[in-house]
Amino acid sequence: MDKRFWYAVATLVGSTVGVGIYGIPFAFQKSGFFVGFLFLTGISGLLLLTNLLYGEIVLRTHQRHQFIGYTYKYLGPVIRKINLFTFMLGIYGALIGTIIVSGGFLSNILYSWFRFSLAGWSTFFVIIAAILIFRGLRTVSRIDFSMMVIFGVIVAIIGLWGARHIDVNNFTFAVRDLWFLPFGVIMFAMNGISGVPLARETLVGREGDLKKALTVGTLIPAALYLIFTFVVTGISGDSTSPDAISGLLGFIGPKAVFIGSMLGLLTSATIFLNLGTALKESFQQDFRFKHRWAWLLAILPPYVLFLSGIRNFIDIIGLVGGVAVGIEMIVLVFLYSKARKAGDRMPEYSFRLPMPVLYLMMLLFAAGAAYTILVN
Repeated sequence: MDKRFWYAVATLVGSTVGVGIYGIPFAFQKSGFFVGFLFLTGISGLLLLTNLLYGEIVLRTHQRHQFIGYTYKYLGPVIRKINLFTFMLGIYGALIGTIIVSGGFLSNILYSWFRFSLAGWSTFFVIIAAILIFRGLRTVSRIDFSMMVIFGVIVAIIGLWGARHIDVNNFTFAVRDLWFLPFGVIMFAMNGISGVPLARETLVGREGDLKKALTVGTLIPAALYLIFTFVVTGISGDSTSPDAISGLLGFIGPKAVFIGSMLGLLTSATIFLNLGTALKESFQQDFRFKHRWAWLLAILPPYVLFLSGIRNFIDIIGLVGGVAVGIEMIVLVFLYSKARKAGDRMPEYSFRLPMPVLYLMMLLFAAGAAYTILVN
């Protein structure tokens, strides 16, 4: 495979891997590692299938859109309004969460040289990311490839360095009262749907590679999450913190904070760049905004909300993952069912899933979203 294939893989990985990784060890520890593993395996499989279904939708359509545009084309204005709500909630929620934690990561890395407030570091992060998003997809996809490689190396270093500190007694089997906790966190962490059209754009003229790129780009985050979670929970056990990193201080020292913060900054940068780019392109392609206005609408609202005091990271990713992503996946299944009948282009690959399978997928996502609302 040539470099464009790996750029496409990196684009999906960059759209998937984000700050949600830091909530997974905490969720595994509270629910039981075995329960968390089952959630990670099941949700990863479901979202791999939905990514592939979305890839087929994209390939069945001549005109390029983002998710909202495809919804309007195939399902009409009513469903588009529902999708618009979940799309904005999902992406803006993820962008706000990324802004929140980026300040802490930058502060941990650069505190010895420069001392600003956490809000100041977050502002610096937003400015740099906004410039890169303004420059466009080519810049973002190249950065994604570098970030993917560096991210994998850092996870490997943490795994090798922390392996000798792992205590098997720290792995719990299941906790009855908190068994559902991983659902929203993993849904948030594994959701990379915004990267599917971007991966297709990266592979213009090579659309036949899209199916494999989406498969590899979905499995890489799942594997990295499992390695990271295994090491963190194995080391810190009941002391596992919601941000995963601070709980390691008493076990492997302050160097873990620096390495973990570097990892956090990389994941924050990739997810912000990809989601910001997807949102900007949606404003351009689906709402016909000019480039500059689309860019401003993608960047300013989450930053303004951050400045207004919305800074509870755990609540944000729980709501986005459990509810917004779940509803979005239900809409995607409806969209697939319609697009395979009304598409205006012959796709390079095609699934023939029976309707009962599609109904089961929608039922699972609906049940997860409903239960998330009830427990919150």
